[in-house]
Amino acid sequence: MDITQSQWSEISPFNRRVVLTLIFAGFFLNLLILVVPIYSLQVFDRVLTSRSMDTLLLISAIVFFLLVIQAAMDILRNRYLYKKSVHLDALLSSHLFALNTIQPQQPTLHDVKELKAFMVSPAFLLPFDLIWTPLFILVLFSLHPLIGALALISICLVGGLAYFIHKRKEKQFAHAQMMESACRAANEQVVHQAESVQSQYLSHGLRQQYQHLTAERIWHELELGHTTSTLTSMAKCLRFTLQMAIMGLGAWLVVNNSMTAGGIIAGSILMSRTLQPLEQLPNSLQVWRNVLDAHQRISAHFAVQPNNTQTTEFSQVKGALHIDGLTWYPEQAKLPLLKNIRLKLECGNSVMVMGDSGSGKSVLCKLLANIYQPHSGDIKIDGARLPQWDSAQLKSVIGYAPQHTSFVAGTIKQNIAHFDPQLDDDKVISAAKKIAIHQDIISLPNGYNTIIGSHNDTIPMGLLKGISVARALYYQPKLLILDEPDAHLDSAKRNAFYHLLPQLKQSHTAVVIVSHNTQLIQHVDWVVQLKNGEITSAHSSEQAAKVYNINQAVAYG
Repeated sequence: MDITQSQWSEISPFNRRVVLTLIFAGFFLNLLILVVPIYSLQVFDRVLTSRSMDTLLLISAIVFFLLVIQAAMDILRNRYLYKKSVHLDALLSSHLFALNTIQPQQPTLHDVKELKAFMVSPAFLLPFDLIWTPLFILVLFSLHPLIGALALISICLVGGLAYFIHKRKEKQFAHAQMMESACRAANEQVVHQAESVQSQYLSHGLRQQYQHLTAERIWHELELGHTTSTLTSMAKCLRFTLQMAIMGLGAWLVVNNSMTAGGIIAGSILMSRTLQPLEQLPNSLQVWRNVLDAHQRISAHFAVQPNNTQTTEFSQVKGALHIDGLTWYPEQAKLPLLKNIRLKLECGNSVMVMGDSGSGKSVLCKLLANIYQPHSGDIKIDGARLPQWDSAQLKSVIGYAPQHTSFVAGTIKQNIAHFDPQLDDDKVISAAKKIAIHQDIISLPNGYNTIIGSHNDTIPMGLLKGISVARALYYQPKLLILDEPDAHLDSAKRNAFYHLLPQLKQSHTAVVIVSHNTQLIQHVDWVVQLKNGEITSAHSSEQAAKVYNINQAVAYG
């Protein structure tokens, strides 16, 4: 399910409905915290003086009932937050996963996990408890002005110390995290490049480097641990001192008949409740900072997404390609890699794109496959710009085989069929036969059920390339984009590919081929030369064959 900006605003943990709900619930929960202090006042000042058991039982029953209500409200609030966090996880995880399959530089699933965990953590509820601190201050002032004044001084002291702890740990925490990431990255690099490390005898040098990283990581963690333990002990000492001060002041007031004995217990309980959120502040501030960063990344993504993306599912697709004034810039580059590309390709026609390395051929393929978006100009199929097409329909309109083969972990037939839940074995086998890899696949121990993925050391590159081409053919697209399709193919598979091109022409499939192989010229209709991101020449295959001195006799071996 795709999520719009307005929908994100509804599931965000900081939306208005959630905040108002927590403020409302926080008011009653904090109000009910006063039950126990009031109960202690009544017991000391009313029950002990009157020695009335009936009064004690009645007060106890009322307080027990209110405590049950408090527990029920706390349970309901937690259930509400768990429900909202699960809702956020279910919708956002699926959306970002689908998004990251086509636009990798996006908020990650880790951001979603961080938001979900935050919503059910005490750190999220801390501000909604802190805002009701004035309520307890007023009650403490009602006990006695000196008690209230001491409470205000205590809040300033504990709050100031909490902020100091946060700032003192902030930089150390960032350094410790940075070194932890560096160590993890170094370890993952060695694991993924184990053969290179062994063959190039890099182990000794990398071990020395890793030891330096580890030593620095441990030093930063030790400093952070020392700071945390020292400041935590100081905060604990301050809290105990202030609690002792409130009880001492209360006792002095009782001795001087300025306050009742019950006020000592009530004041101590209220002081503890008032200082409790402030004690949690240092750790909560770091959590809030991380979560706000994650929330900002997700919000920034939705801020540039249109709320209503209008797409159309077209019928009677022909596959005629029209590139008009296409320009594309690499990230943070001032000069474009592709400049004002213009090209028309009718259905059933084929064009071969040639050019030096770095001329933008592979980028052009990714633009045509809707992986990259042009900075200016349009790419149209049957006259409709690519953004107008329904994304679900494009998979059966555009087939793409990239230069560098890559597969998601799964079986060969799953990868050829694009992991379609309605996988059709006949279509998988048909696509494989068109590129002459059917026999190679069934000769594998598990045939089409052989697992492939990011590491395919046991499968020849030629077969992997053939699987990539078969994957592009599976949905029988109307526009086929092939980037170096004949690379690594043996003569049998290359001849099968040459045979495939006339079949595609008969089925009225438009084909864009990027290749350095001049033998392909005789099998296409047009040849385009790219240089420095611009089309410098466009010839028919007959003209191109003369330019490159290619024998025009079509030979399929």
